[in-house]
Amino acid sequence: MPCNRYRSAISARTAGTALPPEITEQLLDHHLTSCLDCRRWSKHLSTLRATTDDLLRRRPTGAPPKPV
Repeated sequence: MPCNRYRSAISARTAGTALPPEITEQLLDHHLTSCLDCRRWSKHLSTLRATTDDLLRRRPTGAPPKPV
């Protein structure tokens, strides 16, 4: 299975949404142990998500509502 499907699963996991039906948590975890590029992608995405969440928490009063 190509990495792009795993990256979709990594994105879903990071966002807290359901994984694609063909990828289980165990299959994703196994892939992450064997694929350096996807481990890097996962770390990058997690860092980006955490930074974005932090910035949204600290936005000033009166700022526009959180984007969808």
